[in-house]
Amino acid sequence: MSVRRHLLWIVSLALVALPAPAGAVTRSYGGPIDREQVIARAADWLRRDIAYSQDNADARWDRGHGRRYRPDCSGMVSMAWALDPAVPGLGRALVTWELPTVSRRIRWADVRRGDVLLRLVPANRALEHVQLVQAWANPARTRLWVIEQSGTRYDMRRRVVTIAAVRAAYQPYRYRLIR
Repeated sequence: MSVRRHLLWIVSLALVALPAPAGAVTRSYGGPIDREQVIARAADWLRRDIAYSQDNADARWDRGHGRRYRPDCSGMVSMAWALDPAVPGLGRALVTWELPTVSRRIRWADVRRGDVLLRLVPANRALEHVQLVQAWANPARTRLWVIEQSGTRYDMRRRVVTIAAVRAAYQPYRYRLIR
């Protein structure tokens, strides 16, 4: 083996053995994800206060700079769930009414962190919205902490919603591959 080839072999082994940088994506997109990863990914956008936009040209990097996502409500959820916006034929984050294609409706009593509250309005898509559940806000389970990309007035925000206030308009959904 030549010296050059030997050095390349050693460097290749070293690169494989190096740990991923902090925050880097260490799994594939569009696959299983655990609830802590979902919340950490959303919290990264919250910490960076990503500005709201429905324009795909304004896409922002996810945690670890693996993919770029449109910074609106459904783009943020697509990012948090690590859906792959590079899927052939799509080339973008899912829009709100497409989220049920990768999730399933659940009962309010079953809501857990990483699930979403989804408002679907087929007659007026502009009224649709999605919020990511961070945690229950009280032991009685009548209030939730949510993280959302809520328009240009607020951009990224974390707030408490009451089940009584959102129950009529929103339904809880769970990503099919969340663990």
